Amino acid sequence: MPRMTMGCTQGPMARWRKAVAASALLVSAGGFVGCQSHRVEYHKRPAFYERAALGKLPDELVLEDGTVIKYQSVEGQSSFGRAGDDRRKPFAIREEHEDALGKKHITLRALLPEHVLANTLACLRNQEYELLYEQMTAQCAKEKCELEEGGVESFIDAMRRNRHDLVATLTRMVAGMPHEEVAMINMGDGITRCKLRPQISEPFKFKSVDVIKEDGAMKLLRIE
Repeated sequence: MPRMTMGCTQGPMARWRKAVAASALLVSAGGFVGCQSHRVEYHKRPAFYERAALGKLPDELVLEDGTVIKYQSVEGQSSFGRAGDDRRKPFAIREEHEDALGKKHITLRALLPEHVLANTLACLRNQEYELLYEQMTAQCAKEKCELEEGGVESFIDAMRRNRHDLVATLTRMVAGMPHEEVAMINMGDGITRCKLRPQISEPFKFKSVDVIKEDGAMKLLRIE
C-alpha cells in the first residue's frame, strides 16, 4: 500500500469538532522577569483513541511556537444513528471475544475517519496485518492490490517494511486530531483525506491517509 496507494450538513464529526473547540481553555502562563511567557491549551480527547492505540498517547505536546497542548481523555458514547437495543450500547470501534473453543475473534468498525486512523494504528502496533487487510481496507483497494500489486502478501510486506513510519504518522494524527492539526479534506466520491498540516508534517515520511465510505462504513483507501 505505501506510497501506500490502492485505489479505486453537520453530522457527528462537525458537532464533535464544535464541542472540542468549545472545551479548549486558553491560559497565558507568565513567568518571572526575564522568563518567556507561553500559552497552554487544554483539550479533551475521546477515550477510544487511547484504547485503540493500545499504547500511551502523549498527554502533552509542545508546538513550534511554544504553545503547550495538554490532553484529557473523556468517555464519549454515541449511538451513531443506531436504533433499538443497539442504541443503548456505546459504539465500539474494536471488539474482542473468544468462542466456545477459546479462539480469539476481533471485529473492527469505523463510521468516522478517526475510527479508521485508530483501528489502523492498533493493527500496525499489534502487527495484525491480515486483520487490517480483511476488515479495514476498502474493497476497491483490495481489488487493485490483488490485480496489480501481488495481493494480501504484497500488502503485508509493505506494512511490515513501513511499519515504523506508518505508526509515527498515525500516532501524530490521532494525538493531533483534537487540536485540528489534521486537515479533513473532502475529495469527492465518498473519499476523505486526513492530512497532517504543513507546520508539523515535515519529519514524517507519510503525511496523509485517504478513507472512503463503503457500504455505510469508513474504510482505508491509501496512505501517502
